[in-house]
Amino acid sequence: MDVILLAAGIGKRAKLNFPKQFYKINGKPFLVYSMEKLLKCKEVTRLLVTCQTEYMEEYQRYVEEYDIPNVVYVEGGSTRQESVYNGLQQVISDKVMIHEAARPLISEDFIQEVVDTSKSEDAVVPTIPIKFTVSKGGDYMTGELVRNELHNIQLPQVFTSSLIKEYHEKAKNDNYIATEDGTLFFHYGGKVRFIEGRESNIKITTPLDVELVNKLLKL
Repeated sequence: MDVILLAAGIGKRAKLNFPKQFYKINGKPFLVYSMEKLLKCKEVTRLLVTCQTEYMEEYQRYVEEYDIPNVVYVEGGSTRQESVYNGLQQVISDKVMIHEAARPLISEDFIQEVVDTSKSEDAVVPTIPIKFTVSKGGDYMTGELVRNELHNIQLPQVFTSSLIKEYHEKAKNDNYIATEDGTLFFHYGGKVRFIEGRESNIKITTPLDVELVNKLLKL
């Protein structure tokens, strides 16, 4: 199974002066944590790593330093969706996993559960419950949302390659933008299977996330 590993982000919200995927904990970049965990899954054959071209030497240096095999470098797009699209052009496996380097706390058993579930599903998306009250509105509340019907979507996700490629082509032609691929898949009529995510599967977005993941990886 090919894995598209999204690692071309700038990470402005993390307020680092370099791409967050290169931030080091215990001397190791976030990017490498994800790579090593993904490659421990027996079904994973290649990592299609989306990259910022101006940092290409840095990606290559870490891949060599940590002896990461079966890496294909893919030019990242100007948006997350463009990066996934670029990665999909290189996919040759029947199923494709999509993950992001900004989630370095994934576990081997979690990855395997997503892969196993995908054997009978076209799209597998892990989620965790929304624990707080949410509503709609701008300056004033305009509506309620039912909390137990809402899902906080996580990665990694696995899709049938032919379908996610087809839907990304449609999205490109329609100028449709989705914030993640499960939503895009559903938008074009695909059936998306939810499975239980992990509270520890934190996405690094803000300085607080950086600090929290830093502490958790040092435990």
